[in-house]
Amino acid sequence: MPLKKIALIANTAWNLWNFRRSLIEALSAQGHELICVAPEDGYENRLQEIRGVRFIPLRHLSRKSLSITGNFHTFTELRQILRREQPHLAVFYTIKPNIYGAVAARQSGVPAIATIEGLGYAAMASPVLRQFIFFLYRFALKDAARVVFLNSDDRQIFLDRRVVKPDKTLIIRGTGIDTAYFSPDNKPDATGPVFIFIGRLLSDKGVREFVRAAQQVKRIAPQTQFRLLGSTDAGNPASIGEEELKQWIDEKAIEYMGQTDDVRPFIADADIIVLPSYREGMPRVLLEGMAMGKAVITTQSAGCRETVEEGRNGFIVPSENADALAGAMLRYLALSPEQQRAMGSHSRHKAEQEFGNVVILPQYLRLFDGVLQGSNKER
Repeated sequence: MPLKKIALIANTAWNLWNFRRSLIEALSAQGHELICVAPEDGYENRLQEIRGVRFIPLRHLSRKSLSITGNFHTFTELRQILRREQPHLAVFYTIKPNIYGAVAARQSGVPAIATIEGLGYAAMASPVLRQFIFFLYRFALKDAARVVFLNSDDRQIFLDRRVVKPDKTLIIRGTGIDTAYFSPDNKPDATGPVFIFIGRLLSDKGVREFVRAAQQVKRIAPQTQFRLLGSTDAGNPASIGEEELKQWIDEKAIEYMGQTDDVRPFIADADIIVLPSYREGMPRVLLEGMAMGKAVITTQSAGCRETVEEGRNGFIVPSENADALAGAMLRYLALSPEQQRAMGSHSRHKAEQEFGNVVILPQYLRLFDGVLQGSNKER
């Protein structure tokens, strides 16, 4: 790929650091000039430690605001940045950058790639709001060079609603996992069976089902431990309230581990990763757990089910069903230590073969190269 200026734009600097770092480092190693654009949250300093990366803060983007004025300011700010910087390619992540950024790129003459990593608001919104979001997507993405999906279900929804044309779409299964960084680490023998939920404490992540299942399992296997790792999301209507979380802790249903920048010690200290989510793009926490040799329990929902081969590296249950989740947990506890280890080993193999950086990153690099080669942009 000839050396180019590439802009990567998301709704948080944390998002770019946590999910795109391997891609950014791969592009940096090729010598490209990289612009990371997002609201400041502290992670911009880490991004700028990567060679060739420059950070531009977004002052007006708010993840949760539905203000027409605020969203117009977000759009105009993105357009100003793209017109000033004139990158050869702009790559957008998360819903508002995808929508407002794609329009801003079109008006600035910049080729755009939109990345749909789950349906976000559209999955849980009212029918009227959902229809409006898809209308915005249809308007924004009509001139995007390519639209990337992480799973076939989300792609099909966009096709069924005629948001994008099939030949503009492709599926890349995740953002890539560094399987050297997330590698197996033996769990201390002193602890009992440990199930862990890792993620934002949102109702649509299935955290309430996790707690209810934990209460059921503890009545049968009281030595089993259940841990929550992650933060509440103030302002998000799906967020678990502080009072509800405190009640779970006081009842000893779960052990709350707070939040962390490094999930590896917590994954290492668990037996199995549980994510009873209602819908995902491609759940990174499950892939990280799999890379560390852990079995997983997740739901039949979009994105989630693609991580599990039933009975080989974990179990799949219906979403919003605490009883079924508790049953899967008890099935895992009934396995012999050898069977449990075999599940973890298959998780590691699956992560390496299907979701590792060596598999995923070349797909993104080929995509970027193809769009750049086809843009014929005069500099």
